[in-house]
Amino acid sequence: MRADQIQARAVAKVVLVALFWAAVAVVLAIAVLHTRTTLQWVAAGVFLTLALDPAVGLIQRAWPGGGTMPRVLAILLVYVVARAVLIFLILHVFPPIVHDIEGLAKKLPGYVHDFENWANNNQQFQDLNAKYHITAKLSQEAATLPSHLSSGASTLGSFTVSLLEHLLAAITVLTLTFFLLLDGRGMVQRGTGRLPGDHRDRARRIATRVAEVVKAYVSVNLVLAIAAGLLTWGFLQAEGFHLAVPLAVLVAFLDLIPLIGLTVGGFSVFLVLMIDGGPGDAIVWLVIFLVYQQLQDRIVQPLLYKGGALKVNPAVAIVAVIVGANLAGVLGALLAIPAAASLGVVIDELVLSGPSGPAGAEPEPNQ
Repeated sequence: MRADQIQARAVAKVVLVALFWAAVAVVLAIAVLHTRTTLQWVAAGVFLTLALDPAVGLIQRAWPGGGTMPRVLAILLVYVVARAVLIFLILHVFPPIVHDIEGLAKKLPGYVHDFENWANNNQQFQDLNAKYHITAKLSQEAATLPSHLSSGASTLGSFTVSLLEHLLAAITVLTLTFFLLLDGRGMVQRGTGRLPGDHRDRARRIATRVAEVVKAYVSVNLVLAIAAGLLTWGFLQAEGFHLAVPLAVLVAFLDLIPLIGLTVGGFSVFLVLMIDGGPGDAIVWLVIFLVYQQLQDRIVQPLLYKGGALKVNPAVAIVAVIVGANLAGVLGALLAIPAAASLGVVIDELVLSGPSGPAGAEPEPNQ
């Protein structure tokens, strides 16, 4: 066979292999797009599993008599406690908000009357009204209000469908989490058991390191979020502010969002105090919050992460949060940083480490 024929066959083989892998990539992309919701549920289930696993283990070890509580009972107890906390928050968060909205609705006619008196006695506003027809436009919008209200039935129907979809998602995620908590380690063992020796050890080592990274991130951020919520509740309770619990829950939830969550929560409390509290209370809160934020970011958080258990460059973290938020909203933002750290673990194991992995690393079964 001539050399040019061999070269042509080699080129054709390379092209065919490239086309094959391109087709595989396209098929995988289509599959991901069509199963995006399911993948989000699975990611949420894995994330929740790693978040609840330390609590389940702690309850098992606390079983009286020196024994170990059955894991099923420990998981059910964690679910019961989580449900009780959720019910408590609902009962103490929504009623104050509804009460404030009702109070605002009762005061609204007085606000309108005060605005009318001010507008009639203000020459500058009258000049602007004559030029831009402000009151005429407001009257026109008010006239269309009944037509907007008539569409309330369809809006209510859409809300009901959305509520049912979210309820289905919650049930699915909680069920998946239950079985992962129950037999996650066994799944990893069985899933990697058929691999050759070196590959099996490396796969289990990757699973162990990834789980450690995610658990560290979840545990630290939950502790910090609870601390921020307690600080907010303590300050507002001491000031006698009526929205202490709802604002504390808001700050704790926002603190779970990486990078900007705590800042948004703290300044939200500041704005609420400026509007519905007093300027003095708002300024005192702002000073306390800024001091707490510096202590959390510069001292407490590095100590809890044990000097680098979660190694993610700040620039990488920002990009990861933006991409995660675009892909899966709030859930994506919450998972972005541990996902980036987990990807770093995989790259370290598959690219940077030798065949036996990092020195001193021992494969362990994990979630």
